[in-house]
Amino acid sequence: MFENILDLLKTLCAAPGPVGRETLVQEKIKELVKDYCRDVSEDKIGNLIATMEGTSKHYAIVAHADEVGFLVSNIDENGFIRAKWNTQGYIPDLRLLPGQWVLVMTEGGFIPGVFCVKTAHIAGTEGKKKIPKWEDVFLDVGLGSAEEVAEAGIQIGDPVIYAAPIEKIGHNLCGKSFDDRVGLVIMVKLAEMMSKIPEKDRPTLTFVSTVMEELGANGAAAIARNLDVDGVLVVDIGLAYDYPGTSGEAGVSLGKGPVIVIKDNQIHYSHKQNQELFALARNLGIPVQRAVYHNYATDGSQIASQGQVVSAIGIPCRYSHSSFETINIEDVEKTIQLIFQFLLSNAK
Repeated sequence: MFENILDLLKTLCAAPGPVGRETLVQEKIKELVKDYCRDVSEDKIGNLIATMEGTSKHYAIVAHADEVGFLVSNIDENGFIRAKWNTQGYIPDLRLLPGQWVLVMTEGGFIPGVFCVKTAHIAGTEGKKKIPKWEDVFLDVGLGSAEEVAEAGIQIGDPVIYAAPIEKIGHNLCGKSFDDRVGLVIMVKLAEMMSKIPEKDRPTLTFVSTVMEELGANGAAAIARNLDVDGVLVVDIGLAYDYPGTSGEAGVSLGKGPVIVIKDNQIHYSHKQNQELFALARNLGIPVQRAVYHNYATDGSQIASQGQVVSAIGIPCRYSHSSFETINIEDVEKTIQLIFQFLLSNAK
């Protein structure tokens, strides 16, 4: 049943989809679900909406297409580039940037580069002890002047994304943009599985791949205005607190099943629908984890603000918003099982 999850993850994580430039990801999702859904469309800002007919009960599955990244903000006379982050809120974690390989997404193609800082020989004994400031970090694309950078097609505003493959390490998978390509993989698998269920035995389903979640969930806000369903399941990563240096406060670990989020820093999710998920998981013997997050948000807040019933289901993930996000594939499989059975149990 789940034999191609890794292949799907590799395919979708490799597709560049920074905030505001999610088209390549959406094209792949459209290709993957078109055989399962009668109606597949895209709205004006790039959200992809696919509907599968079923009974009068109607549920929406939501995941986001965009990935965290940066935007070219300045090019100096020697060809070095400064970049700003493309997400809402705080500055990126500067501990993670130096040495990160990236791709600059130009109109004509992709140009490799690397985030750099002064290294020990230049920074000196004291300098190398300090965490760099944002102005200390720059992007080197191997070109010698602003003119060469311009000739290569790099312009102010071009997106910069991590260049990292998906690798299997032990029991886990490690790479970029699991946030939230793993949610899209789950969506595709659910569409495939539900297509094999007779129409009279499944609810009507709307699958939504949103844009700009990392910038205030703007895509979800556009979708929410016209959404009228019995329930919404937002599928995203869940923050894992199971590695050295974490407090363990959230109590979420890899390999222990999907995370049902009770509250994040924007919304308290539907208690009634969450209770249905917990009860179903107990009956099926699927392990689930509970979490309260205070530095976390999903598309759910925008959708709930329009009066919809929303739950958030997270796949436990270490090292979020990095090029080495880490998940366990068994958690992905259990999440698919739980949502699939939830939808079947709410078909009528």
